[in-house]
Amino acid sequence: MKVPHRSRRAAGKLAVKGVAERTQPAASKIHFLWAKQMGQAGSVGKTSLLQLRALVERVREAPGVQLYDAVEAGVPTDVVKMIAKATGEPASVIMGLAGVSQTTFVRNEAANRPLPDVAGHRIMAYLRLLATLSRMLDESGDPEQMKTFDLEAWFARWVHEKLPELGNKTPADMLRNPEGQRAVEQVLERMRGGLAA
Repeated sequence: MKVPHRSRRAAGKLAVKGVAERTQPAASKIHFLWAKQMGQAGSVGKTSLLQLRALVERVREAPGVQLYDAVEAGVPTDVVKMIAKATGEPASVIMGLAGVSQTTFVRNEAANRPLPDVAGHRIMAYLRLLATLSRMLDESGDPEQMKTFDLEAWFARWVHEKLPELGNKTPADMLRNPEGQRAVEQVLERMRGGLAA
């Protein structure tokens, strides 16, 4: 029995629709690493700073498999906005650092979907660098000086500086792949003891 031409076309559309529905990522539960810890501060900026510090501490303490799972689950758009507020950077700068266009960001935010995995890798690298700095300061810094040192503001400036050790690239440029991320970590390790400026 022959299927009329129109019916075959309709059947094809249904088949394509079924494939599209199966390939769309399902809205998943947010990984616990990305869950916000609301601070008790009065201002929005301070709350964001406390949230960022809590997130960096979770990254610092988490085993590698949990960091992997968090990236695989996807980075919520709220994390990018929180980093921007906490560091005083425009959200567009953090989106650029994550390798996400504003269009993609807005579309994912409206659909309540996490950012693409490329963004997840870069955001995790950013957080791991902050965690490395935090650990270095704890190990080698003067506790009194560290009370007034604004790590997040220093890092937000430093990550956009061209460094000779990185071939005159910025640390932000180097977050694009794991080898670049390792190179930035090596620069930080060599800077140990001379951060607070």
